[in-house]
Amino acid sequence: MLLLWLACAPEPADPDAVTALWVEPAELQVVTGPDGVAPIAFTAIGDTQRAQDIPLETVSWSLSNQSAGEIDALGNFTPSTLNGGVTWVLAKLDGVEGLATVTVQYQEEVVLDPELDTSALIAGQDTTNIQDFWLYPEDGVSLPRNTPAIRFNWADLGAVAYRLRLQSPVTDVSVYTRDLSWTADTESWQNIAATNAGGQVEVDLYAELADGSIVRTESRTVQVNRMGGRGSILYWSTAVGGVLEVPFGELNPSDYLSTESTGRCVGCHVVSSKGDIAFTWDGGNGALGVKDAQTLEDREGSESVIANFKTWSPDGGRLLGTYAGALMLLNAKGELLHEVPMDQSVTHPDWSPDGEFVAVILTGGHDNDWTFSGSSELATIRHLGDGIFDNPKVIFTPPDGYKAYYPSYSPDGDWIAFNISTGDAYDDPDAELWVIDSKGKHDAIRLDAANQVGELTNSWSRWGPLPDDDILWLTFSSKRAYGDVSVDIPQVWVSAFDPEEARQNKDPSKPAFWLPGQDPAQGNHIPEWVQW
Repeated sequence: MLLLWLACAPEPADPDAVTALWVEPAELQVVTGPDGVAPIAFTAIGDTQRAQDIPLETVSWSLSNQSAGEIDALGNFTPSTLNGGVTWVLAKLDGVEGLATVTVQYQEEVVLDPELDTSALIAGQDTTNIQDFWLYPEDGVSLPRNTPAIRFNWADLGAVAYRLRLQSPVTDVSVYTRDLSWTADTESWQNIAATNAGGQVEVDLYAELADGSIVRTESRTVQVNRMGGRGSILYWSTAVGGVLEVPFGELNPSDYLSTESTGRCVGCHVVSSKGDIAFTWDGGNGALGVKDAQTLEDREGSESVIANFKTWSPDGGRLLGTYAGALMLLNAKGELLHEVPMDQSVTHPDWSPDGEFVAVILTGGHDNDWTFSGSSELATIRHLGDGIFDNPKVIFTPPDGYKAYYPSYSPDGDWIAFNISTGDAYDDPDAELWVIDSKGKHDAIRLDAANQVGELTNSWSRWGPLPDDDILWLTFSSKRAYGDVSVDIPQVWVSAFDPEEARQNKDPSKPAFWLPGQDPAQGNHIPEWVQW
């Protein structure tokens, strides 16, 4: 029995094994730049049963954020020469870990004209002489982290030079220029955006006037979402008579389905979860077309039906379309199955992501599906299954003199974005973006931040794919000025949407940003955000 007990007894603990470990310095702030800085030595200190506070030489070193720099086997940390960041310096030995926190701030002075004297702009950065000469972006704009670039634009003060300064705990970049705008190259902006993902960058703008005085604007903030935008945005462009595609994060839209590639005008479009695209040939009241969204091969049988506005069921197996106030159920080829009985004229259907409801616009009657002169209301129709639908239930009645139209379910199904205006629902200058809780738990909310101020024709909003984050994205067309580019044609804009703010009956939208890569001379509409 004694021998058995001895065999099972644990071995004595190693008195030299590490019992506690920490890294010195425990916190450190480092400034780096394009030329880099000398490595910083970190030391691992530990306790054993024999001794305390002893240097440890055989630890393994690593970083939690490798974009902030590199660390070698001896604990020498070399900050990045491209960007800043926050990282833990981790030391590990005998299963015991310790860490230090390092904040790396990237500083850079970018002088676009080598003959430009920047000394007055640097010396005058604390000026209290303030004027408002910002043009773009708006204060508080929120961007997906993979937005390829953003243009900073300001009014002409007749200044001899301007300084644009972008600051955060991990970024301090100044750009000096004689121009009235600056757009970072994609790589430079991505370094700034990735470094500040989940936070914000404060932007200051200074001008050196001809008399040597310095003026500045109020600071603006640019919020960088911790996640990037996914998928592609398909938008209808008058310039090509069809649909262009721009994968989010890229700058060059490509011809997707246009007059040049098909020989015919391609209009209103929707994409299914199965990868089919339904659209209208040759303008309003044209024949319905259905194609494989990847190969663009035709689905047989669709051109016998007219469906100006359409929506796919979540499984991609059926379509609902409208024509002259009638609601029609179609199969995936676009062939008519039956007309859905309705007591009122219906247009602008949108199927909920769970397939349980369809949002529609009820009108007092209309000659075509895209304009109506009488009243209209936003309603939902429950899908009872197998293509059978209940009676509509009104969830929003606009104020007197206004019409509701263009409803669109959010990807989680909780919200319906829509428009209201006083016109006929087509190209209305006073069109506004609104949102309502799809379950009727909250009041409708006007999206003031996204709408901006004035008659800007904010129209036809559509949502981005459900992100791995708490922020949704809403695309729409608007005739607002893009900084000093003021053309009275619609362009695609994107606004962040915070559901938590909406649940508190607050404006959940953020100031919108112009979708990079568009041609400002083209009229762009119907931004359908899809995830292939």
